[in-house]
Amino acid sequence: MNTKLLKGYFVWSIPFLFLACNSGPGTAKLLPPDPKNSEWYVQKEKDEDDSDNKLGLYALRFYPDGNYTLCADLLFEQGKWAFDAQKKLLVLDPEKGDTTIKERYLIDQSQPKGKAQFSFYSAYPIDKANPDELVKVLAVTNSSTNDPFKKDMHGWRNRPTQQENDVQLKQRVVAYLQFLLAFYQHAKDNNLENPGGTWYPQPIKFYSNKVSMAYENELGDWYTCFFSKEDAVKGYQLISGALMKAKIEGEDDVSRNIHCVEQLLVAVHK
Repeated sequence: MNTKLLKGYFVWSIPFLFLACNSGPGTAKLLPPDPKNSEWYVQKEKDEDDSDNKLGLYALRFYPDGNYTLCADLLFEQGKWAFDAQKKLLVLDPEKGDTTIKERYLIDQSQPKGKAQFSFYSAYPIDKANPDELVKVLAVTNSSTNDPFKKDMHGWRNRPTQQENDVQLKQRVVAYLQFLLAFYQHAKDNNLENPGGTWYPQPIKFYSNKVSMAYENELGDWYTCFFSKEDAVKGYQLISGALMKAKIEGEDDVSRNIHCVEQLLVAVHK
């Protein structure tokens, strides 16, 4: 087991993406050209069983200041990380209320052809033969200055304690759209053709040939970002009204999504 102090951030994508900033796991030959700004990808083979990724992991980013963001299927978790030299593993400590898991433990292992394997556990002492989650990662260079995973990009998720006025509702929707724009700009900067996942609310749906609003039964996580369902519907209507005026143009899916979100931001701001 080749366990090292992980510095930086990591991201999974569909098929699974892993981003790492600063030094990553493995030997020196595994390090990307710029170890302070790099990505770790997991390419799932068609014949591989995906049952070891029970959470449906999409993204996990570590920051040098000790914060992290974990994104998975219907899960958005933030907290503190630290390397435990005695236990020889990385400890993730979620913020209260983010999850029922008290701590997560991460161990890395070098693999052939410049790859690495990451095993996650929810209890200590760990059973190395039975990780809760298991993903394989490969390093490439990250060329994006956009960061859709940082904490201040997700203030719109914080449910207010009282009814919001129209100005506050608009500000919440604008903050969501700014996150969405950063998400797709990050994908374009890194040549990611199919960014996605179910770790964030999607009142607006992007497809290869169209953009449409989500159905009512797809808005459960959107409702949790507002004081009431009534407010959430108003926020939804701000986006749907803006979408009616948008022109969907671009040379590829990600470019079209960026162009669309830019128009939504302009329309909602008015």
